[in-house]
This record gives sequence, structure tokens and C-alpha cells, in this order.
Amino acid sequence: HVFCELGLTDFAEPVKKLVYHGLIQAEDGRKMSKSLGNVVDPLEVINAGYGADALRTFELFLGPINENSSWNSRGIAGGYRFLNRLWTLVQEFDDSDKTGTSDTQKLDTIINSTTKKVTDDIHRLSFNTAIAALMECVNDLYKLKVAGYSEDWRPHLKTLVQLVQPFAPHMAAELWQQLGETSQLDFAAWPAWDNAKIVSDSLLIIVQVNGKLRAKLEVAADASEEQIKDLALADANVQKFVPAEPKKIIYVKGKLVNIVA
Repeated sequence: HVFCELGLTDFAEPVKKLVYHGLIQAEDGRKMSKSLGNVVDPLEVINAGYGADALRTFELFLGPINENSSWNSRGIAGGYRFLNRLWTLVQEFDDSDKTGTSDTQKLDTIINSTTKKVTDDIHRLSFNTAIAALMECVNDLYKLKVAGYSEDWRPHLKTLVQLVQPFAPHMAAELWQQLGETSQLDFAAWPAWDNAKIVSDSLLIIVQVNGKLRAKLEVAADASEEQIKDLALADANVQKFVPAEPKKIIYVKGKLVNIVA
């Protein structure tokens, strides 16, 4: 409320939080400057075949909005591939005969958990982690699509398109119509999530040996601490770094096992 404190206004400005955004620096780590000849022209990136959506997504994925980050001419390809994978997912669904055997529970879990994560991240202005969650969601859907598509996919794909819209608005608007919507995506209500459906029958457990990542285990959600520890010790890669009886095993419930060798 700097204006109020300076006496320039007799009321506090309606700003709950002030965020200073970082700079996108050149690839050499210096500030972009015409005199240095290291400025990135957005139109050159767009016209190179990536498009505005990929550029926008990549810039927001570079890092936390309040920190400086460096441009990476090779990194934009990752954002472009992510959007292409989403595009392909919708095209395959549209072209399918919708007779697949969908795992509705897994679809519900993936989309509801992603909706919650992306919504929370956007509210915190953590756009890079929101995009990371969307990338993970698309990867999970690719694993499910091997069983074929059914109409159960349609509402979930619509929700995913809505979540992508803040980052890739042009592509999202096109996919929205391809999924059967006639209204304008910009005016659609933001999707809600159902906490009751954010339930997974498995957990991803990180296994560390002396603090270093050595394995990732997918275990049953109801697995006991002892069962998870035994699975961690039985992992082939972990055994390479734990030749004898470990000194200590630290278990963080539902997250990781750290073995002190």
C-alpha cells in the first residue's frame, strides 16, 4: 500500500499480494539487449513452426514466475511435443468407434487430481508446476488409451482442454469444438473436482540410498510399512548400493524410503 503510506491516497490500494516477476535472460545468461544482439524475437519462434501456444506454454514452464530464468532454444520443443500429444489424444478419440473398455475409476482419479493440482497452482501463480501436472496427466492418459476409447473419455478430455486453455488458448478452443461443444470456451465455467474421486489404488514410492535416488516403486495403497521396506530392499538396483545389512531405513509414509547403507 505504498501510495497510501506516501499520503498520495486516503485509502489502501486493493492489492492483497504484490508479485515481482523475474526476467527471461538470454541463453548466455545475460540480460537480453538489442546492443548485445541476444534478443529472442517471438515471431521468429512462432514462424519456425512452433506456434504461439507452444511459445506461451514454454515461457510459463521455464521456472517460478518470481525468479529469473534463461531462454533455451532447444527447450521449446518439449512444450511443443506436449501440446502435440494432447492434440493427438483428442484426434484419436474423435476417430475411434468408442467401443473400448475404459477404466472409469482411473480416469476419474487422473482428471480430478489434475484439476485440483492445476487449480491450486494457478491460484499460487505457480504456472510451471501446473504445466508439469498437465504433462503428467497426458502421460497417464496415454497409458490408459491402450484399452481403447469409450464415451466415458469425452467429459474428461473436455476438462483437460479447459485446464490447458490458460496456457494454450488457441489450440484449446479448437479442441473444445472438436469434442462437440458449440459454446465459446472462454465463457465456460472452470472445472471443479471431486475429492472423493481423488483416490488411487497404488502409491509411487521413491527409494533413496544415502540420500540418492536409486529406484521408484509402485505399491498397493494399503501396503504396510514393512512390506514397502522389503520391496525397496529387494529392488535389483537398490541391492547394488546396499551390499550388506543397512544401518538404518527411514520411511516417510506414502512418499519415500531412505536407506542408510
